[in-house]
Amino acid sequence: MVHNVTRLERMKLRSLAQKTHADVCSGLLHNARDVLEQLRAEGSDEARAWEAAIVCARRLVDADAGPCPDLEGLTGPAALLAVAHREREALIGWDLPALERMAAVRARIGGTDRGERRAAAWAKILRGEVEGLADEGRALHAAGSQAQDASMVIDAQLVRAMAALTEDDLEEATSLARRASRMARTEGLRGERFLASILLARVRRRAGRPHLATRILSALTPIAPPPWQGWLVWERVLAGSRIFLESDTDPLVGAPDVPAVRAAASLIGWLRAARAGDAEAFDERRDATLAHTAGFRDMVREATALAAALDPRVAIGEVPPRLGAWARGDEEETPAGLHGIVGPPDGPADSTIASVVARPDRAPRRILRVAVPLLQAEGDDPMRLERTRLRRGRVDTAVAALALAGAKGLPDPVLFEKAYEFEFVPSLHAGILDVLVHRMRARLEGAATVHRGGGTLRLEPHGVLVLPDPRCVEHVEDRLLRVIARHGGVTTRQAAQELDVSVRTAQLALRRLLESGDCVLNRDGRRVEYLVEDTTFTEPTRY
Repeated sequence: MVHNVTRLERMKLRSLAQKTHADVCSGLLHNARDVLEQLRAEGSDEARAWEAAIVCARRLVDADAGPCPDLEGLTGPAALLAVAHREREALIGWDLPALERMAAVRARIGGTDRGERRAAAWAKILRGEVEGLADEGRALHAAGSQAQDASMVIDAQLVRAMAALTEDDLEEATSLARRASRMARTEGLRGERFLASILLARVRRRAGRPHLATRILSALTPIAPPPWQGWLVWERVLAGSRIFLESDTDPLVGAPDVPAVRAAASLIGWLRAARAGDAEAFDERRDATLAHTAGFRDMVREATALAAALDPRVAIGEVPPRLGAWARGDEEETPAGLHGIVGPPDGPADSTIASVVARPDRAPRRILRVAVPLLQAEGDDPMRLERTRLRRGRVDTAVAALALAGAKGLPDPVLFEKAYEFEFVPSLHAGILDVLVHRMRARLEGAATVHRGGGTLRLEPHGVLVLPDPRCVEHVEDRLLRVIARHGGVTTRQAAQELDVSVRTAQLALRRLLESGDCVLNRDGRRVEYLVEDTTFTEPTRY
């Protein structure tokens, strides 16, 4: 029912609604309920539009915001604000159809604005059509600066960062994501800050620093409302948060039924099936994950890479190009942001990420170690060698390198260099190589034969053989950073105990982390703690 109100009263209510909307965008919710009640009581079309704008904004910052209101028939600037919030929610939910539906609503409301160009850029990112988006981001930045629209200026940086990440330009993506995160903190815009933080964590993970991603995401998860949780859980799982795989608790309870949430749930089930060696569930959850990521091209690429990295049934010739060099053993760096998929260790000394699978009838390849149980699901009875406790693992490295070489084998000097990482000089190192070959044969006794002749070595597996590859490993520094990020801060002795290394080893690793700026020192009296800190502070939008 529309109450009879004076023009002055409507102007006051409009002003109050505008201020409340701005407060909600900043995470200030103290009077939102009262204002919404006033707008509902007033009942005019403009009041309904402001109610929609406030509720849609609140959904991005408050877990108790309630459902999205119907935008049918709404008009005016407030209605366009509601559409902009719905578009952001569609983006973080990876819901391309919903984003495209909002374009039709925006067209009905009428009036061209900067939001139309932003939404079009987001749609292109979801579709993977990123050519020219860097220029579009600069244009959005200029338009936002001219209009003194901080949200648009921040989103312009995020558009450029997401485009750069889709094109695997990690250096540019890192710079832009960090700048957007600083701007969002400076301006106090909570929804923009959530998005900037997720994107920065994603960039960190893709750049091989999952510990920093974990730190960002762990801080964000407890305060982000349901629409953000699907993307957050996806990133946390791929950054190595094992709690989702080891607990029966559903981390997505209360989250909306959108593609990002369905994809995250499928991803958890997929990795659980890999760890359990359940091939039927593995295939089902893999297909579901690929289907639920279909609306976000960069996520499809990531899921496709993960499928090839996990599945030992995928022949080396069928592995996607961006994963091929790693699967063949030509590169040690785990590609496609999969560094965090390390799985549970086989023992205290085991921090390997990858295993080598060698068979008599198939070309060898690397897979992520977490998926080794799938080999038994194929009906194979693999012989699995656990990694030795030797720190350098020269023998295991040589065995893995020789296994990956397949039937052609490796020349003596090449194998030596792979194991010892310096040039082979026959007059100096022939005896060392002889000892290495002797130890390789002892290590593989009953599982494979090492043939040597004509200056070449070749490994012949007797059956399905699974070998650790010490070249694909979480180094002590990475493991320390993961521990620090998980606990928020540790002492040297706590770090040494958790990683099963000496206090001296932990001290040296922590010193290197301090020198590189990956962690900081915190003194509290006689207690000394090490903390992870991503050096992202504040930066004005400068409009």
